[in-house]
Amino acid sequence: MKRFSLKYSNLAPLWIAVFVDILGFSIILPFLPFFLNEFNTNPVVIGLLLSSNAIFAFFFGPILSKLSDIYGRKPLLLISQAGTIAGFIILIFANNIETLFIARIVDGIFGGQFPISKAVIGDVVPPEDRPKQMTNIGVTFTLAFLIGPALGGFLSSFGIAGPAILASILAIFTMLFTGLFLKESLPMKINKKNIVVLEEHDTLKINIDNKSTPVYKNKNAMILLIQYTFIVLAAGVFQGTFSLFGFLRLNLNEQMIGLLLTSMGLFQVIFRSLAFNKLRNYLGDPKTAMLGLASFILSYFLLGFVSELWQLVLILFYISFSGATSRGITIGFTSRSVDFRNQGKIMGISSSLDNLSQIFGPIVGGILLALPNNSFYGIFLSMLSIIPFIISFQVLKLGYDNRTIAKGNLKYSELKPSADIH
Repeated sequence: MKRFSLKYSNLAPLWIAVFVDILGFSIILPFLPFFLNEFNTNPVVIGLLLSSNAIFAFFFGPILSKLSDIYGRKPLLLISQAGTIAGFIILIFANNIETLFIARIVDGIFGGQFPISKAVIGDVVPPEDRPKQMTNIGVTFTLAFLIGPALGGFLSSFGIAGPAILASILAIFTMLFTGLFLKESLPMKINKKNIVVLEEHDTLKINIDNKSTPVYKNKNAMILLIQYTFIVLAAGVFQGTFSLFGFLRLNLNEQMIGLLLTSMGLFQVIFRSLAFNKLRNYLGDPKTAMLGLASFILSYFLLGFVSELWQLVLILFYISFSGATSRGITIGFTSRSVDFRNQGKIMGISSSLDNLSQIFGPIVGGILLALPNNSFYGIFLSMLSIIPFIISFQVLKLGYDNRTIAKGNLKYSELKPSADIH
């Protein structure tokens, strides 16, 4: 796989774009308890604030990503980044809850960076290596959560304007960097008639006049999308309302919440760098994902019974391990289930599921935390996580084991296709 390493370095603009996009979300998380008192509101309204971005991204993200299947990845990615800049600039001047809503909604309307970035990976990375590269998006996501909450907590004395100004500057730099260095990857924009998919020692030529199987008729794709739905629903509740949980359960302040989220991200980055690939090579991608999904069930359940800070720290590390070993691999499998003509569409669908989790996650989390006994918070997350674990036994039968290719030294044309190509 060494021959692909230089090509993967061309994905650098994607990592920066995703990082800055997620930074804008994570940087305000330590401020949530502050918003409760400053704007005289309640957890349900704060949940709606977080969800407002995702509501609009839910509708507009798939549109932008599908347009990228037609007009190219780069122009639609630049349009999305321009919207992110506008959202950050509005956030600078947010001195009431209404302006905060506007800032989040504008960013949501242009919420195409995440799905388009994943579509680019689907364009340039061969199927067997996509779980690893999709996990790199997760690492970038984690780095944003590593720096964002800490940055927000550190700059909390300046109010929301300080972090928003910094985020705006970073977003402008990202747009310039993307415009200068990101190469168009959509095959139909590179070669109009015959698409040549390069693999390790072989090529596969596809005529774009032939039709590919629609996503809704693709059994493998639908199984993986259902599995991913429940993974992100649980994650959406946790990520959107953990700061409120920490405040209500252990009376944690903005700085401590930011530190905990940063520690969680740091653990995931270290694990990804030192142990993740070794675990993948030992167990294979499907079983590695199964391990992570099983870990979610236990870690979320224990979260509901936390009574001390040290207990919370251990459980957060366990949750971080669970996400690192399951989410990126699942997205990689989802990308493998379709051909290049549906990459933008299926990545748009997966990102819509992300947005759906951000819509309902904070709302559901706010309701759970408003109950007299907020232990149901963790129990509910654990119950949601049982479903994707059960589905993982079906995913195991799809044959997406990365070790099969590595050990057998097979060519792409010798493998059973992972998507229907006509």
